[in-house]
Amino acid sequence: MSDVIFYLDFPKDCPVTKARVTVGSVQKNNYTKKMFNYPLEKPCQHFVLGPILVDAFNLSSACKIKKGQYTVHLNMRETCTKFLGSNFFYGIYTFKIFAFNNVNNFFCVKSELVVAGKL
Repeated sequence: MSDVIFYLDFPKDCPVTKARVTVGSVQKNNYTKKMFNYPLEKPCQHFVLGPILVDAFNLSSACKIKKGQYTVHLNMRETCTKFLGSNFFYGIYTFKIFAFNNVNNFFCVKSELVVAGKL
């Protein structure tokens, strides 16, 4: 399955000021070789993470999540295609997406995707 569902509850407004996206390739003996490590200072402006945040939380230009409960559907196959491109990638990949600000760590997901052909 590539559709991941998150149920999130924000007890107060939360500005999204930083994020980190890490992509790794799972090697023999479950060793993960880090391929990409992107620290993002303006996650709402990132070409992949930005649209996800804006759509999932109905964010304004201030990139602030308003207090409330949210159900977020994240299509990992689509997200991986946007991030890696549509080239031929074979193997097992890990994706870790971490969003935070100077006060709160509020979103962290690590997923594993098995790619057996063209994304």
